[in-house]
Amino acid sequence: MEIGSEFWEADSLTGRKKYFLSGRTALEYIIRDILEDYRIESVLLPGYCCHTMIEPFSRHGISVRFYDVFYDKSRGLCADIPERQNNEIFYYMTYFGFSNIAGVNMSEIRKAYDVIIEDKTHSWLEKGLENFADYTYASYRKWTGFYGIAEANKRVGNFKPIEGGIGETYSRMRKTAMFMKKRYIEAGTDNKELFLTRFDEAEAFLEKDYVGYIPTEECLLQLVNTDFEFIKGRRKRNADILLWGLSGMRSCTLLHKSRNEDNTPLFVPILVNGNRDALRKYLIDNQVYCPVHWPLSDYHRRLSERGKIIYEEELSLVCDQRYGEEDMEKVVKLIRDYFNERT
Repeated sequence: MEIGSEFWEADSLTGRKKYFLSGRTALEYIIRDILEDYRIESVLLPGYCCHTMIEPFSRHGISVRFYDVFYDKSRGLCADIPERQNNEIFYYMTYFGFSNIAGVNMSEIRKAYDVIIEDKTHSWLEKGLENFADYTYASYRKWTGFYGIAEANKRVGNFKPIEGGIGETYSRMRKTAMFMKKRYIEAGTDNKELFLTRFDEAEAFLEKDYVGYIPTEECLLQLVNTDFEFIKGRRKRNADILLWGLSGMRSCTLLHKSRNEDNTPLFVPILVNGNRDALRKYLIDNQVYCPVHWPLSDYHRRLSERGKIIYEEELSLVCDQRYGEEDMEKVVKLIRDYFNERT
């Protein structure tokens, strides 16, 4: 083979940083890379997680153990880390763009584990976080209107080459759904149920077929052209309004009572004891749509009773860059009115 002259390809599947269709795709790729060098029997996962973080390990026959993640009135969000087992790897994440979790000593965990994976999906816009992980990954589509893109990083050495196709089908499905919603929001055109169905169809497709895909060129261009400084500034301001407006409430609890300047919130989570779904419906009736993180699934059946509480009480208040101060003040007023509380 001749050497030199013009390049004929851009190899996207070697090196220390890779882009993938989704966070789950990136995690599955990381697992395959780890298995090339290590015998892995189990992974210690946070009990508070989405089923999409669990399934790739089960796919590879890796046993899943959970460490409890829970809320304590005096300490805030906490984790209870058990002793390491043989041939086990550790999975770590922080939540909603807030970095504080009591009970987690990453220096000690680093000493105990040969391999650490950090899910930075909620924290990738934060600054000043020390990286203890061997692998990190993040899904960007949780933060803005991307059609499907995530990033994986390896701290030392290069990823093993793994063949993969381009995730055109899923990205096209999401793009169609997003444009239908845009027309609905801006001009009142299209049936709302129709674009919601399109989003559901895209996620159902990804659920069945996510392994090995890289993003389309259009998704990469979206990433390059996104103004993340605007996103950070708007989210911080919106979150501050929610945090201030809901502080001191008796009927619901802020999972994180404040943020530091390095925190860029994905959502502002609250805990509602006993009537979370009723509050959520009230907000929907007033055209405020807040997700819950996350639905319990069959993958979660080994959670402790303490670990399940946060799933039953958490509601994620939207604070993203599509909205301004008046929108956040509306959310605060609705929640206070629902509980008949006033500042």
